Amino acid sequence: MTKEHLLWVRNYLNEIYQTPILENFLEPEIVEVEKGKIKYRIKINDKHCNIYGYVHGGTFASISDVVMGVSCITLGKRVVTTDMSISYIKNVHVGSTLTAVGEVISNGKTIIRAVGEIYNEQQQLLVSSHASYFVIGDFCEDDYPQFKQLP
Repeated sequence: MTKEHLLWVRNYLNEIYQTPILENFLEPEIVEVEKGKIKYRIKINDKHCNIYGYVHGGTFASISDVVMGVSCITLGKRVVTTDMSISYIKNVHVGSTLTAVGEVISNGKTIIRAVGEIYNEQQQLLVSSHASYFVIGDFCEDDYPQFKQLP
């Protein structure tokens, strides 16, 4: 992918994150976009936590799926998750800032595999994940995803 495409991906994501999609719940800040790789920063607030005040496992899973899926988008592919494995290593409280990194490790025609890692402010690994994504088409300036309203 060209630098122009990666810049377009960054701008597209910043724009789409203003719409009512799951990523708005996570409130990601794009730190870095490269070919096959994305890095986000996420500030943890109350809505991300479980009843004990720690980050909910579902929040970690969502962050993991987003960073790995977006790493596929940087290659110009539109994908859907086929499987995902996640290991919860450590947890954090409200007010923490996470760094989440997704990176493609295998770029096939129909299946892409990616890995994800989430770190705390001290760069301690909190979550490790890997997933497979089915390629459903191209993701480029002329091929915007269509959002459909449910009845």
